[in-house]
Amino acid sequence: MSAVSTVITVLSLVLLFHAGYSAYEFSHYIKHLAANANATLPVDIVAETVVATALFALGQVLAANKLQPVEFAKWAKGLEREGKSPFASLEQRPGFMNVNKLREEYASTKE
Repeated sequence: MSAVSTVITVLSLVLLFHAGYSAYEFSHYIKHLAANANATLPVDIVAETVVATALFALGQVLAANKLQPVEFAKWAKGLEREGKSPFASLEQRPGFMNVNKLREEYASTKE
């Protein structure tokens, strides 16, 4: 993570926490006054939340590694060079089990 993306992410988190605290305080203020129970959040709190979310997304995008092309053929060839199979998990899974046979074996060992 570069310094710029770290600063942007931290700034966005501070703004987001401040917006949350402001919304919390506003709700308690409205409950205390009991003047208008259907009051909506002020525009500045909503705007701060939107800006903080956008800055957080920007910071995460700047912190991400460069995208690389996804090519199954190259990945599979690399695994095969190492002596591994790209389909090992599919090839090594158990087949169907005969549950009745297993019950009979268990019953015969229990006697």
